Amino acid sequence: MIEQLLSLVAEGGVHSYEELMRRLGISQPLLEMMLENLGRLGYLRPVNDGCGGQCTGCAMGGCSTAGSGQLWALTGKGAQAARRLAEPSQSLD
Repeated sequence: MIEQLLSLVAEGGVHSYEELMRRLGISQPLLEMMLENLGRLGYLRPVNDGCGGQCTGCAMGGCSTAGSGQLWALTGKGAQAARRLAEPSQSLD
C-alpha cells in the first residue's frame, strides 16, 4: 500500500489528506505514518514552511490547503522509485 501512496503522490499536483485517505481506503493516522515512513526513507520531504497563504504566487497553481496535514514534496529518489513502480512487476524492494 505504501507503493500505491508513492504512485499517487507522483501523479503530480496537490493531493489533500482526505483525497489520499479515500483513494487508499485508510485512516488519517495510517496515512500520516506512511508519509512519515516515505520521508524517512528519502522518497518524500516535508515542506516545513507550508505555503503561508501566498496562493496568488504559488507555483502549484491554485490548490486548497485548508485541510489538515503536513505538506510533502516528492524527492528525486521518490520520482525515480515511482517511475520504476510504473514498470510491470516492479516494487520498492
